[in-house]
Amino acid sequence: MRTFPDPPIPLAVELRRSFRAPAERVFRAWTQPAALREWWCPPGWAATAVEIDLRVGGAYSIAMRRTDGPGAVAVRGRFIEIRPPERLVFTWRWEGAFPDSPEAKVVIELRHAAGITELMLRHEQFADDGMRHLHWSGWLAACGRLDRLLEEAAG
Repeated sequence: MRTFPDPPIPLAVELRRSFRAPAERVFRAWTQPAALREWWCPPGWAATAVEIDLRVGGAYSIAMRRTDGPGAVAVRGRFIEIRPPERLVFTWRWEGAFPDSPEAKVVIELRHAAGITELMLRHEQFADDGMRHLHWSGWLAACGRLDRLLEEAAG
């Protein structure tokens, strides 16, 4: 009898983070262009254009540039599921960077209790562990900036 290896498990980033803000405010920070401009980009980058068509099948685009020199990229995709303020699912494709990366999927789930919103993020379909780690560190930094934005809005 011939045996076959199990198919490879797709690499993913899974992250949990708590925010002292209502789930509605956290959800808006993920879906409103003005808020995304404030926290989205990785360190050393700034958002130059954010477009959101917040409906299932609607597109989004977040264009970014380096703050210390040349270089521009964008993240684009489509919304798969939208359930305010608890769930957001969208595709993810780089433009201008990482040309061999497959289209990925990002799942955001929010749960609110006792003044705290817990964010659960899953970013799936990385081609290799290096890309997974790069995105993991990017999401950690972005969540730190999101936390500061939410704290400023509350204060």
